[in-house]
Amino acid sequence: MTTEPRSERPRPSKRLLWSVVLLMLLGAGLLWAAGSVEWASQAFRLQFGGERRVGASGGDVRPELVPLALAGLAAVAAVLATGGWLRRVIGALVVVAGGLLVYRAVGQIDFGWFAGTGPGLPPGSTPIGEPSLSPIGPLLMSVGSVVLLGAGLLVVLRGGRMPAMGAKYAAPGEQRATVSLDPQRRMWDELDEGRDPTEDR
Repeated sequence: MTTEPRSERPRPSKRLLWSVVLLMLLGAGLLWAAGSVEWASQAFRLQFGGERRVGASGGDVRPELVPLALAGLAAVAAVLATGGWLRRVIGALVVVAGGLLVYRAVGQIDFGWFAGTGPGLPPGSTPIGEPSLSPIGPLLMSVGSVVLLGAGLLVVLRGGRMPAMGAKYAAPGEQRATVSLDPQRRMWDELDEGRDPTEDR
């Protein structure tokens, strides 16, 4: 008696799941760092003599950095807890956020933050020359946004191959509904749960 070969679904890959998680954590960390470091500074001449230099962090120049970094951390928990189409929706949102950040990373920086009197300076202070720029913040933002975009694309394209970590916390009845129809596997499942597999139910 011949049996028809069964088309097996690809087995869930924990390695792929944890790779995506690490990429999201890395992207969120880079965005957080980009929002914290100084992007530019401007020297001001005070009204009654003397000079003072004022700096602008990434959070001042790109206010979306820290909120999107926190959203990336929240997406990590959501990807771990969900599966199926819901996980792909979360991946699509991460792609949108990463794409927005890539667009903003290559866009021109507005230094209106330094317009007029610098923050914390007395009235009448005037800027001296042009702002001094630091490449570290924009570089961190660029790398973080690309990493986040790549992680989101992996979730959208390969989300079905990632196991849902919340599945092992499901109720016993829900777990039994997904048990394999293989008799040997069912027998071992019965023994694991402390039941006699020879009983006629």
